[in-house]
Amino acid sequence: MQLKDDCLHFRGDKPCKYKRLCSGCPYYQPFPKRILIIKGRAQGDVLRTTPLLPAIKRTYPDSHLTWIVDEESVPLLTHNPYLDLLVFFSLENVLYLQQQTFDLLLSLDKEPLSTALAQSIKAKEKKGFGLNQWGNLTIFNPESEYAFQLGVDDELKFHQNKKTYQQIIHEMTGFNYQRDPYLFYLQEEDTLRAKKYFQSKKIDKSRPLIGLNTGAGEKFLTKQWPAEYFIQLSQMLYQELKANIFLLGGPRETKLNQQIEKKSNIPIFNTGNDNSLREFAGFISFLDVVVCADTLALHLALALKRKVVALFGPTCPQEIDMYDLGVKLFAGVPCSPCYKPTCAELSCMKSIKPIQVLEAIKSLL
Repeated sequence: MQLKDDCLHFRGDKPCKYKRLCSGCPYYQPFPKRILIIKGRAQGDVLRTTPLLPAIKRTYPDSHLTWIVDEESVPLLTHNPYLDLLVFFSLENVLYLQQQTFDLLLSLDKEPLSTALAQSIKAKEKKGFGLNQWGNLTIFNPESEYAFQLGVDDELKFHQNKKTYQQIIHEMTGFNYQRDPYLFYLQEEDTLRAKKYFQSKKIDKSRPLIGLNTGAGEKFLTKQWPAEYFIQLSQMLYQELKANIFLLGGPRETKLNQQIEKKSNIPIFNTGNDNSLREFAGFISFLDVVVCADTLALHLALALKRKVVALFGPTCPQEIDMYDLGVKLFAGVPCSPCYKPTCAELSCMKSIKPIQVLEAIKSLL
């Protein structure tokens, strides 16, 4: 029996989806150009890498795309029609990928695990970041030099660079940049919890629906906007706009959101801190404006085409494309951006005042 194990539908461990043997099968389809994307770290970065997918498909319409990502970021790429295979970092999946040969590898992480995998993958062509013999970051192609330099030259990254992240990864990989939007496919079941919440609270949707994402993630605590500022902003929003105010956050923000809710002395809707990532996105999808730091909430809001007021302190605002959906507030104090994970002063975030955020929200409504 002659089998065609190069067929796109071939399994080997079980019959293919057409339940046929290979001889004379009209569904035989040899694998097209096989492309592997390695981008796993930082959920916001994973989401803002998705605009690269349409560019790839414009160049290679029939290509077979595999993406390996951190397990926590799998929900961001679920239901994405551009991907043929989505896997997360595990020993089993790494070994599985290492035994294959790809036509093109796109390595977009600078982390050791990702670059070590990129170095070990068999691919006819590699672009992006790899690992040299001393265990240090290197690049596979000349077009990745600028992205590499951004990591070692603070003057270039903090002050000279004007390119967005999306522009940079398109240049690295050689695909034509057309400012494609984020690709995030929210399903109806992802919004059920938010729908039930809105119904149970009898929320008046004729009033502005403003979400306050109070957290800053674990990596950069320096992104945290002061709790007292959220309280002041909430009071302003209620008094001046009669807005419905929604507190957003994960488990780390449980006490913070309870504190804001209690001390604001106005009606505030706490959406809870136990939502799944996609349920969290479901709440965002119902809002008019989201206020947040440079965090995952920013990228989810942009992916869902919600208006955003983004607060920047220790990170670079120029790398973020708002897609004409929002306002970036950056104080630009002498010490920022710094990309420091902690800071005793937090002068950059403290310099963005609640009245500035209020005015930015008004400009978007």
